[in-house]
Amino acid sequence: MPKSQIKMFWHCAQCMPEAAAARQSPADYQSIEVGWTERGFQVWCKRHDANVMHVDFEGEQHAADLSPEGAFEEETVQ
Repeated sequence: MPKSQIKMFWHCAQCMPEAAAARQSPADYQSIEVGWTERGFQVWCKRHDANVMHVDFEGEQHAADLSPEGAFEEETVQ
């Protein structure tokens, strides 16, 4: 079974107070999607139709693990 290596989560700033008011965890409350863009990748809040983060690779290629196991089978993405 793969194990997450996530140390810190991204959350929509607008969802955070709403989640607290609804007595829900941010992970359960928010609705985000993550995907590739022409510049890099973006985290988008579907609930608020707002940007959470947009990472610009500045035209550089970076190693990425795209395997379901998270074993870092290196592939290059841009």
